[in-house]
Amino acid sequence: MKKTFFVTLLVISAIFSVNFNHKSFAIPNPWIDCGDDISCGAKKAGFNLPLNIKNYSVRAMKDVLEIDFPLDKKRSVTLRKSQTYDGNLSGVYENYPINKTIKTKNNIPFNIRGDKKKIYVANFSAETGYYSFYSKQGMTIKDINYFYDILEEAEAPRYTEEEAKTIEQLMDSRRDKGGIVEPVYTQDCFPRTLQKKGVTKNCFERANLGDDSFCSASEIKMIKYYYKKGYKKDPLNNGEGQFCAE
Repeated sequence: MKKTFFVTLLVISAIFSVNFNHKSFAIPNPWIDCGDDISCGAKKAGFNLPLNIKNYSVRAMKDVLEIDFPLDKKRSVTLRKSQTYDGNLSGVYENYPINKTIKTKNNIPFNIRGDKKKIYVANFSAETGYYSFYSKQGMTIKDINYFYDILEEAEAPRYTEEEAKTIEQLMDSRRDKGGIVEPVYTQDCFPRTLQKKGVTKNCFERANLGDDSFCSASEIKMIKYYYKKGYKKDPLNNGEGQFCAE
């Protein structure tokens, strides 16, 4: 009996040794730390987010860009952006007594989680992607408005004076030709087909100028495929009842 018991213990010990010590059970870390190199994070995530802030640190994984920066001397905030993920992007699963939607000064809906005194998690979506903010020390409505302002500045198309003139000339040319043009990725509006496939307006507008730095690899692929196929059978609606030139 003692011998059988001893053999059983050896077998159990061997099983646990295989389960917990074998290297195949290690889960690879999807995040890459980039220090203060935003271009490193943009390359990993597949898109850029050039914020006008200081003393930040960046890490990223596929389709998620995370930027940590100080809010003031006592508080810091973690910003995350994804172009496709609209779930709990913050990664914070703590249950807070308050979980509701509010609207900021620009009438933009934010989902906030917190208590009667502070906001700890805030999420919102826009044409350019999904965003989350988390601060362990807590945030205020004023902070949320500030975050929106810096994101609006970062995501706005950056046209030089020369580019602006080029856009104006293209628009004049399209009007003169009844809306039919051939130049690189040019349309009168943002095609509904591409909207449905997740292409952002910012990416599409920049791609019209030949600048794909605001697009992910998948967006570039979809835009090229769209123009190659033409999608003549699909009404090219810009989402506001206006039709694009074919």
